[in-house]
Amino acid sequence: MADLESKEDTVTSNVAKKEGGPLPTTQESTASGPAVSTPVTSFDVEDQTAVSPGVERGYWGSNAEFIMAALAITIDYSLIWRLPYMCYRNGGVVYMILYGIFLLLFGVPIFYMDLSLGQFCGKGPAHIYNLSPLLRGIGVGMVVVIAMCHPLYSTITSWSLYYLFQSGSTVLPWSTCSNMWNTISCIDDHTASFNTSQDSYMFRMLSSPGEEYFNRRVLDISTGLEQSGGLRWQLVGCTFATALLIFAALFWGVKVTGKVMLVTVPLIFLLLLALFIRGMTLPGSLEGVKYALLPSASSLLELQTWTSALISAWYTIGMATGVISTLASYKRFKSTALRDSYIVCGVSLGVGMITSMMVFAFFGAIAQHKGVAMHNVVTAGPSTVYIAMAEMLARLPVPQVWSFALFFMLLLMGLSTQVLTAEVVITAVLDSVPRRSRLIRIVITAAVCGVSFLLTFPYLSEGGIYFFTMVDISVMRLSLYVFGFLQLLTVGWIYGIEQLSRDIKMMTGLRPPVVFKPIWCFVLPPLSC
Repeated sequence: MADLESKEDTVTSNVAKKEGGPLPTTQESTASGPAVSTPVTSFDVEDQTAVSPGVERGYWGSNAEFIMAALAITIDYSLIWRLPYMCYRNGGVVYMILYGIFLLLFGVPIFYMDLSLGQFCGKGPAHIYNLSPLLRGIGVGMVVVIAMCHPLYSTITSWSLYYLFQSGSTVLPWSTCSNMWNTISCIDDHTASFNTSQDSYMFRMLSSPGEEYFNRRVLDISTGLEQSGGLRWQLVGCTFATALLIFAALFWGVKVTGKVMLVTVPLIFLLLLALFIRGMTLPGSLEGVKYALLPSASSLLELQTWTSALISAWYTIGMATGVISTLASYKRFKSTALRDSYIVCGVSLGVGMITSMMVFAFFGAIAQHKGVAMHNVVTAGPSTVYIAMAEMLARLPVPQVWSFALFFMLLLMGLSTQVLTAEVVITAVLDSVPRRSRLIRIVITAAVCGVSFLLTFPYLSEGGIYFFTMVDISVMRLSLYVFGFLQLLTVGWIYGIEQLSRDIKMMTGLRPPVVFKPIWCFVLPPLSC
């Protein structure tokens, strides 16, 4: 590896000539021979403005665009159904406090590392880990996992779009038991009353109209994994529509994607705030909030509470996915890094708390309406939103408006996440081609969107929910541990924290906080095992 200190002055002058652009390789032309390229460090760093005449790799139009894109990754589906549910099952406010501590203590350093690697290298994760030739497959593996998980997000987005279309019905189809897909076990306000003393609704294993709508109408779930069944063509159509929207947001590069994020993310915040205010006004909502805020000292003694809070924090900042480093690779070389890390993690924590309180307010309203105890309101997974919250909104005045708000927010979350995860794959391919052009960008974007659409088909079948659960557990969760550990090992011990600190100082003018170094080297690696 070349000596960084001896080349710092040359690099700084070259960067100044680029007016704050990405770090170029040092190129000196002489009369006697061609230009010689000398790498600054072991990173594979390129002159991003000279890859193809008249075509540059592209940058965010402003730092606000990057922040909004990063927030779109941290504020996704997991924040509205996984985080509240884990809080619901693991001690309420105790779990939320642990989650906040882990997000600020460990999430910020991880986010900062990913951001710095992408911004310094100016490439996606598939090329960042060239800093250690033996372990360069880490970045490639991250891209492969993202490519495998993209169809999962497409599936959830198709559900949201389908519900959004149905929100325009005169009578919301998940509010009654008088539909053709309902069974004799379906029970609603017009068919029976609930026995509040014995929780007969749960005891008798009766089904609600929202549950039957999701399971029998939307998914039409088969009896098992071996019975894949036919495709749900309504969902196929919704997935195709979302694929077209994703292509439209991606084909022209980050300059257009950034503008899309500036619109979608604030709109998500506004819709979330409206649902939060409405949820707090529901009868029984205060009981749900009290349930969340009532501390459970016994949960502190359970290992599951601590590990679940830690994993939730890692999910929030997109650890070991390569998404943040990909987004950071489109930042200007001299852009801020530490400040952006605190902004994104801090806002994500605040939004997570507001979202959890909103969901608990709905839980309290559902519990009062059904006459059940708080601990019997919902089960894990999509049922939090697509069954429980959908049913509660269907009982409000003008339910179409509130259902539209909920599922439009979920649709925006899904589309934003899909756009940015697809960008990881597109960037990995573009960084590997010797010449860039707008036509190549369009072709690669179309290919990624098209292949992802086709790979979504198994999840859109009658047995698709079983495939969905299997891939979610075996791919997404397992990769978090494997690639997280390998990333920390490679950057912290092989490339070296001191070398990384010098790189960051060259880039931003400031070394990383001293406390980050032991966290990167000694605390996080064993925790990620």
